[in-house]
Amino acid sequence: MLMQPGMVYEYPLWGVGLLLAGAAAFGAILLGLAVRPCLSLEFRRRHNDVAAAIFTVIGTTFAVLLAFVAMLAWEHFNDAKSASYAEAGSILDVYNASAGFPDPERSALRDAITGYVETVVGVEWPAQARGLTVDRGSAYLRKLDATAAALKPAGVADGNRQAMLTQTLMRLSDARQQRLLAADTTIPAVVWIVTIVGGALTVGFASLLGVPSLGMHLAMSAALAISGALVLILIIALSNPFRGDFRVSTQPFDQVLAQIQASN
Repeated sequence: MLMQPGMVYEYPLWGVGLLLAGAAAFGAILLGLAVRPCLSLEFRRRHNDVAAAIFTVIGTTFAVLLAFVAMLAWEHFNDAKSASYAEAGSILDVYNASAGFPDPERSALRDAITGYVETVVGVEWPAQARGLTVDRGSAYLRKLDATAAALKPAGVADGNRQAMLTQTLMRLSDARQQRLLAADTTIPAVVWIVTIVGGALTVGFASLLGVPSLGMHLAMSAALAISGALVLILIIALSNPFRGDFRVSTQPFDQVLAQIQASN
């Protein structure tokens, strides 16, 4: 499941979290119980000093790795959210810029931008929530570009408005590409492999420590496994910004569409 994190987005995040945390704790407890009859407590206690030093290095390395991956996932999520807001803002800028042009150009620009917003919200966003990339909005962008290029300025003021409209359309196209890239980009499989193997090694090494109380040893190992699993769940939730319960919403586009409809 962890190697293919896209599978978990079909289920509630809390359910996936409980399942993974429970599986991690159960595995840590089983490992602790399996090690105890193989290596006597006295033998493990004699090596506690060396084992604790090595465990500190392994644990620190794993913690740094988890923090690094989690930070990358968080930055990726924020970049996707910023791109969405930038795209919505550019849409509103294009709509407002069209007010300076006469009909039928103004109506053509506004119809195209309205169709673009409705396509993003109604078609592209649901597809992104399923892990798919549907490029339906590009047709409206091409229509907007063609309409802007066909404008014939009657003077300096019209030329300035046309240049401003062209620049705004370029910003819209750039923001759209950033959003689509964020929807396609996920954490590579090799990162998941290294993270999971590192967590398993950390929990496995903890089971080698010589703790007199079996219950305390198992509880500490389970807590260690659960803490790592929780961070992995956070990474899974953030690695695909447009999927799952914790995803970027269409709120900025909904607000822009409401403003456009109110002004018509």
